[in-house]
Order: sequence, then C-alpha cells, then structure tokens
Amino acid sequence: MLIRKPGLIRSGMLLLLAGTLSLTLPSALGAAAPPASAAAASTTMTDDIYTLQHKVIPGILFSDKGTMLFEDLFSGRTEVFHSMVKGALGEAYDSGMKFKPEHHPDYDIVLISFPPPFAEPACFHSALVKSGNTFRYITLEAGNDIGGTRTASFLCEWTPESAHRNYGPRSYKELDAFRSELLTFLKNPAAKK
Repeated sequence: MLIRKPGLIRSGMLLLLAGTLSLTLPSALGAAAPPASAAAASTTMTDDIYTLQHKVIPGILFSDKGTMLFEDLFSGRTEVFHSMVKGALGEAYDSGMKFKPEHHPDYDIVLISFPPPFAEPACFHSALVKSGNTFRYITLEAGNDIGGTRTASFLCEWTPESAHRNYGPRSYKELDAFRSELLTFLKNPAAKK
C-alpha cells in the first residue's frame, strides 16, 4: 500500500512547476545570455510574463496536475506557486500577485491579480474556474484605447485545447469589475462549454 504524505505531494508539485517554468521560461532562469540592453531585458520579461499567464498556468490547469494546482490555490496554499514565480520572474513580480478563492453553488473560483501589465496582451487578472471535474481559465488582458473607444482590456479565455477565445473589449481593469462580469458570464448558458 502506498501512503502519500502531503508534504511530499507539495514538494512534487513544486518540482513539477519549477520544471515547467524552466522549460518555458529559460531566459528568466538564466539559461540564455544576458540581454544587451534594458529594452531587451524588458522584452524578455514581457515574454516570460506572457508565457506564465497564457501558457504555464493554463497548461498545468488543463493537465493531470490541474486539480492539485487548483486545490492548493483555493485553500490558500500558495507558497509553491509563489516560489515558482519568484524563481522565474523575481521577487518584485511575485510580491505583486494576489489570490482570492471563492465558493459558489455551481463552481469554485480562484481569482489571480497580477502586477500591472507592461503591454498588451499581459493580464490584469485571471480566473481559474472549477465546476465538477471541469476547469476553465478566463483572463482579463490589457488592451489599448485606439480611436477613442475607451478600451482598457479584453475578456478572454484559454481552452484545454490551447485555443484562445476573445470575448471583446472592456472599459475596465479593476478586479471588482472583472469579478462581477465573470459571475454574470458564468451564469450565461452561451458562455458554458
């Protein structure tokens, strides 16, 4: 009989997440040569943030480790996640991330707030949504106000098949507005998978 100890499971998750980041964020982990300029460093950091928000988090959420990731973040066990981000993107970026779990009758949510984005399409916030054994990853991505449209962001979603859905421009970037729209969005039958 195999007995699993919670500490070993969490350590395994840390190794999985760190390994995932080391494969996807090599520049942030020092595998690449240092950038030649501040602009190159900014571009590398922007690319690494994009990778974390749009590839790593949904990649883990939609993998066989998704339940473990969700349950850890939902229960407030964020140390492993913070260690992963701090190691890849630095203390300043990591310290700007906030998590807010919420229970609702038909689903549970973990809201993640990121430091303010440098550029489009980095995220202001994202939501990991669990309904039964199904996950969704919904994002509020930075947008540009082109032509006086008052666009501040875009409501989007990544699917388990790595498809990106864009639900259109929004005029807000605050967590409360994202949460409010998210709750309405999740009740809409057309928004259900």
